[in-house]
Amino acid sequence: MSRRPPWDPGGTLSGRPSLYDTAPTDGRRRSAGPDGRRTARPSRRANRAAGATTRITAAVRRVVESAPDREVLAVLDTQLRRLEWRDHSDALASALERLPLPAGRLRLLGRWLARHGEHPNAVRTGILLLGMAGTDEDRDTLLTLGVRSAFSAEVCEALQRSQSDPQDALFTLARRGEGWARVDAVGRLGRTTDPGVDPDIREWLVRAACTGDVLDSYFALTAAISGDLAGVLARDVVDKEMLEGAGRLLEALTDIEGPCAALSSYRHAQEAMDGYLRHTTARPLTLPRLFQLILINRYFDRPGRPWPEGNSDGYDRIRSRLAQLIRGTAAQALIRDGLADAGTATFHQAAWAARHLGLPLRPALLERAGSTPCDATVWYLLLDGCPEEEIAEVVATAERLLQDADAPVLDTVVSRLDGHPGLGWKLIRTALGSRRERNRRMALRAIRAWPRESLPAETPELLRAACEAEPVADLGKAMRQELLRL
Repeated sequence: MSRRPPWDPGGTLSGRPSLYDTAPTDGRRRSAGPDGRRTARPSRRANRAAGATTRITAAVRRVVESAPDREVLAVLDTQLRRLEWRDHSDALASALERLPLPAGRLRLLGRWLARHGEHPNAVRTGILLLGMAGTDEDRDTLLTLGVRSAFSAEVCEALQRSQSDPQDALFTLARRGEGWARVDAVGRLGRTTDPGVDPDIREWLVRAACTGDVLDSYFALTAAISGDLAGVLARDVVDKEMLEGAGRLLEALTDIEGPCAALSSYRHAQEAMDGYLRHTTARPLTLPRLFQLILINRYFDRPGRPWPEGNSDGYDRIRSRLAQLIRGTAAQALIRDGLADAGTATFHQAAWAARHLGLPLRPALLERAGSTPCDATVWYLLLDGCPEEEIAEVVATAERLLQDADAPVLDTVVSRLDGHPGLGWKLIRTALGSRRERNRRMALRAIRAWPRESLPAETPELLRAACEAEPVADLGKAMRQELLRL
């Protein structure tokens, strides 16, 4: 039998899988442990205590200075579980830095906590220790944890501090990560890159950093500056993939519905837009690129002049060129052909483009609803912001086409009937008897919103039957409360 290496406490304290074990396949889980149970809530009393950080660092010292002792590890684990991480992370990191302990032992404890911790705070503490004392051997452990947004910020810090080539490690995480993990990695990667370093990374920041996620806006400015977006678009030749990536980056920089439309903070915005429009007009216009131009144009259509200081001369010219492109005959033809296309993705993109440009859309949507009645996007576009004089026709079409109580798009229609008393009762009645919880919830919402005089006489009887059959406790309670009103 092989002997354990020095200071090896073994597997997890409970014997169940650790968060590290579930990281590659469980990235969406937030508040549950690997066995599906919710983790304990932090102790407010423990968090208020001035000595919380002191007690944890003392426990770390005891663990590191002794032989492997699972009871002592259990004490440390309990103290970490009680902590509200956001309130104590900086103080804990500083306190751990000051511990006069051998780096080798801290590294072993960090590895054990990172790989065998069952609570997020234990794993975060392990990551902190690996940032202090880790080596290149810990790269894979950190990258595995870094794809989870719960740990990505700490992992990025640890990679920067512990790896001999932090840029390459962050680059790997940026390519693997999604959501907040990608935001953290690209943000750090951009800050570690300068014009003379790693041209492959700089190219990637423009070509592939943005994926079309709304969170792209959080790092778009960093990617544009560090990737030299304007310089890339100033080239004589830009391949298709690079132009698409640059377009996504400009889309993120101009996203007025995202967290931060940052084009006005990009000093080379005019050069970047000029280059993008030059390369775009040199190619045949496509529907995806037209839609991208429409989204970028929303930034320029806003009141005011959101433009970097000193570059205002080109603003009106660029705005005019965008308007010509998105409203020209080629764009109109693309939208018209897209609305006649049998493909779902093409039709959706053409419909959204028409909506943004204020083009007539309802006839095409009604026709599409007849051929694909379970397309939620079609019903959303038909109903959202529908003029009062047109809503009756849309609802009548829905009543004719959506007779299945369990149709997955029924809630999309019923959820918009609360503002139209007297319209769509057939749909509400159908949704109330659905096996899909959201359909029933939207039906109840509409009933609660309608005045009593707009509700058919059968409403109390139908609602009483639905209430008796309702398996969801809070929804059943809400139905009973509505019965009292009726």
